[in-house]
Amino acid sequence: MKAVLCMLAVAATMAGCSRIPLIGGTLQGLNPRGQAAEVEGVRFRSRLATTTEDDRGFVVRTRGAGRNLGAALEAARVTAFEHCLARFGGTEVIWTLSPDRGPEAAAPDADGAVSVAGTCVQR
Repeated sequence: MKAVLCMLAVAATMAGCSRIPLIGGTLQGLNPRGQAAEVEGVRFRSRLATTTEDDRGFVVRTRGAGRNLGAALEAARVTAFEHCLARFGGTEVIWTLSPDRGPEAAAPDADGAVSVAGTCVQR
């Protein structure tokens, strides 16, 4: 299921990657509250912040994880893939805080958000 979702996200991103604006070196959606992604019928908002000067390192924070933790992590992965694809031409990521970690390690924070982090691999 995850592989299918990732492939769909990549295909959707490739179709519209020219519409993803980059502002100040950080991927920004058109909505100031973050980018929206729908996974397993649930819509999530994610914000990506770059953590390195070359914008390869990032952290994605996805709100509403209490509704469906697994889907929230997938929404964070989609946002990360969109960033890497738009900026570096591929979706390969070295995860430092993986979306594949178990539910006990991915518990939502006090605000109900879950985070993933990684580095886009250069192509």
